[in-house]
This record gives sequence, structure tokens and C-alpha cells, in this order.
Amino acid sequence: MATDGIDVSQYQGTIDWEKVKPHIDFVIIRCGYGQDIVSQDDAMFKRNADECTRLGIPFGVYLYSYASNEKEAISEAKHVLRLVKDYKMEYPVYYDLEDPKVGRLSNDQIARNAKAFADELEANDYYVGMYANLFWWRTKLTDPLFNDYTKWIASYNDVLNYDGNYDMWQYSSTGFVEGINGYVDLDFGYKDSLDNLD
Repeated sequence: MATDGIDVSQYQGTIDWEKVKPHIDFVIIRCGYGQDIVSQDDAMFKRNADECTRLGIPFGVYLYSYASNEKEAISEAKHVLRLVKDYKMEYPVYYDLEDPKVGRLSNDQIARNAKAFADELEANDYYVGMYANLFWWRTKLTDPLFNDYTKWIASYNDVLNYDGNYDMWQYSSTGFVEGINGYVDLDFGYKDSLDNLD
């Protein structure tokens, strides 16, 4: 049975998490984007993570990647580690692969970057997932190594036509949830916590 989630970033502004809580089972919070530089932290990450912690809302995080090589991917992993070290998360750290700059890399290079990112986080006992839209999963994230990670797939349709395994589906970018002003992404989760992920 699917659980209901959202994913948020600074673009949702100041969220009233007490109003949000009754409507969701989990949330994936953007912690930042790109290299391990403070200016690339998500401006609302700490508040969002603190509020979810206070209210007992299960959460994970994602980082939007710009990495063009493994060195930059490791820096992106260190970016995540710096921000999440004081939090207990019940969902994975997701690597958000969708930037056009990343899309111009070879599939092999994208895979090497993803592995470098994941290896750094796994060495610090974090569970890693990969996020991309359905087109990327079919055409860019083709290396078998992606089957080693939990998959979060974006496809804004009534049915997700994907042949492989996945644990989360972002099915809308125009959702409404009480406590959030404006649109928010909506997700279905098919595992209810890290404990049930393979």
C-alpha cells in the first residue's frame, strides 16, 4: 500500500508543518545543491528538518547535482554530510540527477559520479537513492549499477510506466497541501521506512 509524501525546498517558503503533518506520511527535504559551499545550502533546510524532527514527521533529503566528474560528486556528498550529521532520518539521501549540464555527460560518467557520491555517503552509514525523471531513467541512467540503489522516479501521469524496480514515485508537481502556500510536489512511497528498503 502506498504512503503519501511531499518533497520540499526553499521555494515552498516558510511551511506550517503542524498543518501539513496530518496530510502526509513522509517528506523528502532538499538540503542543497552542488558543491560543499555554504551559499549552496537550501535556505530553508535547517528549519524544515528541525520542524520535521520536532513533530515526528519521517523524512529524508535530496541534493540537486551539477557534478561533471567524480571529484565534484564527492564534494556534493560532503555537502550532504555536513548538513545532515545532526539529524536522524527515516528515508534515504537522494541524488537528484536532472540538470541539463549533467545530461550532456556520457552515461558512463553519470554512473561514475553517482557511484562516487553514493560511496562517500555509504561509508558514513547513510542509505542512498537516485532521483530522476522517467526519460532519464530510460535513456541516461542505464548503467546496471543504478539497480544497486533505491529509485525515486518523476513522472506526472496517472500511471508510472516503468519496467524496473522503484520505491518512490513523484506523480505531481502541482499539488496542494494545507500549510504550504502554492504548489508542492506529491509522492507515493512504496516502502514505509529505511527498515523495509532492500
